[in-house]
Amino acid sequence: MKSRILSLSESGKKNSLPLSFFHTDSTGRTCVNGLNKNILLTPPGEDKCCVEGVFAVCLSAGLFPLPDHGFLLIHEDGALLECNLDEEGETLCEVIKPGFAVVSGTVEFWEPLKAGILTVSDKGSRKEREDTSGPALAEALKNIGGIPVERAIVPDDISDISTVLKKWTIGETPMDLVLTTGGTGLSNRDVTPEAISGLPGKDVPGLSEYMRWKTSAFTLRSILSRSLAKLVGQTLVIALPGSRKGALQCFESVAPVLRHAVETASGRGGECGGH
Repeated sequence: MKSRILSLSESGKKNSLPLSFFHTDSTGRTCVNGLNKNILLTPPGEDKCCVEGVFAVCLSAGLFPLPDHGFLLIHEDGALLECNLDEEGETLCEVIKPGFAVVSGTVEFWEPLKAGILTVSDKGSRKEREDTSGPALAEALKNIGGIPVERAIVPDDISDISTVLKKWTIGETPMDLVLTTGGTGLSNRDVTPEAISGLPGKDVPGLSEYMRWKTSAFTLRSILSRSLAKLVGQTLVIALPGSRKGALQCFESVAPVLRHAVETASGRGGECGGH
């Protein structure tokens, strides 16, 4: 649901600022206009800008009451905040993506997308190699409002891969989005696409085609990847390469459409042809 920013207020001051910059410092602490501050979302009519160390963002009433957890997208600059209720029921925010907020600017509250990340690696499953792709994807998911609620590492075995994917897609608590990393190459042990193809559902070829095309600008070898995407029930499953760099490049290339895809598949969004 879209809303508007009614005012941006510095701590200790009641005057409203026309523009503010949300970002983080070197330690990851939330900053506003270069100063460490907690960012607080408030509904109209509540004056909470006079608390030291707090920066209040007053929003129009359409968004309230807010869920316990979610993400706030600021449209004009693409800034993204992760929002959580504290013990007193106040909505505090952490900066996921820096950017500017402007009075009268439009914002949108995102419900979290439940995501699973499956690393497919013989050596990783035996703890002979550190999994770097899985944690990197977990962090990148925040940029689309995704929360990794399931993580697993399995060997390059169709049965093991399928068992986890079935649990996460057609089990009792299916994910919104599942990302696999590894097993998309040409070696005999690369069988992730075969495991995904064996699941019931609809192929989504545009995602894999675009990933290969987009990442070929970095390395032509990307066209050898057998990455694919499939909608299983209401869960979108995407197979990504095993390297950290390749997995992130592929994910980031299609990230702008993934939330819309998931929301459409689950009935929460509009038609794919809409604007």
